[in-house]
Amino acid sequence: MTVDAATHEHSDADADGTSKTAGMSTAPGPTPHVARSTSRCAGAQIGRAWLPVVLALAMAAWPITARGDGDLDRRVQAVLAGPGDPAQAGVWFGTPGAPIYQLAADRAMPAASVVKTAILIELFAAHAGHLDDPLGAAADAIVADDKHAAMAPFSAAQRKEIRTALHGATVRTVGAIMMGSQKASNPVYNAAANLIIAALGGPAGTTAKIHARDPGFAGVIVGRYMLASRTAGDNEATPASLAAVLAAVATARVPGVDATTAGALAQVMMQSKDPALGVHRHKDGNLDSDPMVCIKTGFYLRRNDKPPLIYVVGASLSARPTGSRDAAHNRLDKLTDALHAALRTAAP
Repeated sequence: MTVDAATHEHSDADADGTSKTAGMSTAPGPTPHVARSTSRCAGAQIGRAWLPVVLALAMAAWPITARGDGDLDRRVQAVLAGPGDPAQAGVWFGTPGAPIYQLAADRAMPAASVVKTAILIELFAAHAGHLDDPLGAAADAIVADDKHAAMAPFSAAQRKEIRTALHGATVRTVGAIMMGSQKASNPVYNAAANLIIAALGGPAGTTAKIHARDPGFAGVIVGRYMLASRTAGDNEATPASLAAVLAAVATARVPGVDATTAGALAQVMMQSKDPALGVHRHKDGNLDSDPMVCIKTGFYLRRNDKPPLIYVVGASLSARPTGSRDAAHNRLDKLTDALHAALRTAAP
């Protein structure tokens, strides 16, 4: 199968200007769970000779819960055992409610921009039936306020650009900018998310709404505005909860949301086409500050009445990279691409 071509994706970034993304796990950790057979980011160097020891210790420390076809797990572990700084990975792969493969899927990790899919659900739910109306005067007031926490991460020049782009924008447009499907600069892209978070009641209010939507979303936490400091809190998620969010969007079955509004969610996600698996909707995140992370999420809308195929693949470094940051980030990007490709070959 061919891998999707690279698509336009902005990066979340720290206030100091370094970009960042959410992380999941490739170093020793929980043993993966295989239910049935069926694309930039580093720490201390481990010699290849130690890899068998590390893997053996990991297997001894965690119960072996894998069952079914072990070929997929062998391919995943081969990717994770490649040369480079130790990394952690988290994976969820399967159809809605039916995982095919999981790795550390219930472990929380920094989530960078991939929390935006859950935020999008709350935005559209709050404005059901009015997606093409302006977000409103209260939203315009937030964008106009230099001192608001949603605007604080941006420079004066960036705030001017943000106001031009977002003042008076419709709900659907702001959502599309946040999801990366409508082209915008990185400041505008992240400001769109911040505006929505503020309109939903800030990070805490947004998190509460996400958790109230569906118990399966409980692992998603909006702990800060985009580009804000991570010291007091961070955006986090478990692969399993991200998969639950994606499944709701993919099937247009979102608790408390009408079918028309739920169906509009996928339309503002980034899209490409896979010749074997069909329409591919996706949302990625990446952060190249420490801890450096890369995460790729999405779903394939398959033909012949097959259920959507959901994936969450992330990798993070457990320490500062030992070499160049660019090389380390590129490695994590390639690692998550390789994991995604391995999962795709196991599509039922």
